[in-house]
Amino acid sequence: MATHQALNRAALAEFATQRVSPQMVVYLAQQAAQVISCEAHVTDIVSQHGQRMPPSTPPVELADQLPPLPSIEDFTASLVDHSQVQVSILMSSLVYLGRLRARLPRVVIGMRCSAHRIFLASLIIAAKSLDDSSPKNKHWAQYTMVKSYEGFSFSLPEVNSMEHELLVLLDWEIHVTEEDIFTYLSPFLLPIRERIQDQERQRKIEDKRLEQEPERKQRNRE
Repeated sequence: MATHQALNRAALAEFATQRVSPQMVVYLAQQAAQVISCEAHVTDIVSQHGQRMPPSTPPVELADQLPPLPSIEDFTASLVDHSQVQVSILMSSLVYLGRLRARLPRVVIGMRCSAHRIFLASLIIAAKSLDDSSPKNKHWAQYTMVKSYEGFSFSLPEVNSMEHELLVLLDWEIHVTEEDIFTYLSPFLLPIRERIQDQERQRKIEDKRLEQEPERKQRNRE
């Protein structure tokens, strides 16, 4: 039977060749939403004691003047569709989301679009670290426009700022290891591992049956 690490590697190799699925998009959105608690009318990142958390960006418009906000699921799906990123980039972005969640104090409260900003920044950094020809930030700013949500998007200065903020929050630790991928992609790798194990068991059963077949035929002749 293959070792746990060998199974992980086999599952990862298969998963990396798959197309981005709706299930993957939903999971990404869920993970981004869990990084920080967000309030609908908060326009800057603050602690529960009212203290601004550095580094931060300038406050945007007053809450009652803000355009409708797409759900994090709609934003994630739209961003992935516009950017046409590969599964490998999404895998790295999941690692960054997990690291940031572990680093941020639970007392931090985010602005209403913090999950959107965090996911976008994680995707940009992952794309740049894995692909030399990744989109420029001006293109990422264009990708943030979501159908049916006119007035919502992030400007180039905002995109530049959120990318830098995430790098600072991560202490510029953007290297992703194989173990990181195994940890954060476990929900997707587990069913592939189980199928590989089942196929291996079935193959061993068939091999044993073929080995015993001559003996069975000999006994029947006798």
